[in-house]
Amino acid sequence: MKATIALILISVCTISELIAYMPQIIKILKTKSADDLCLTSWLIWIVSDICYLSYVVLESPEIGVVFLAILSLVLVLFVFGLTLFYRKHPKTKKKNRH
Repeated sequence: MKATIALILISVCTISELIAYMPQIIKILKTKSADDLCLTSWLIWIVSDICYLSYVVLESPEIGVVFLAILSLVLVLFVFGLTLFYRKHPKTKKKNRH
């Protein structure tokens, strides 16, 4: 019973985290800008997700939980990659033609 509750809680936590990344990803892709994101924060998220994935693999070899942990890391890396890309290649301003 305790293991089932723990599995449900960690799954809800991870799924909530995955959903939370979506607005940021959508905003970056729509605006083609990541100027307002802090790279240090996303680096900390990457380290956090690597530690979380390592813990999950060591303590809970449930394939569903491992998959969610991998997906979380992939999304964090995606946001970080988008941030680096759009900082290196900022959106070009279109000139008004009248």
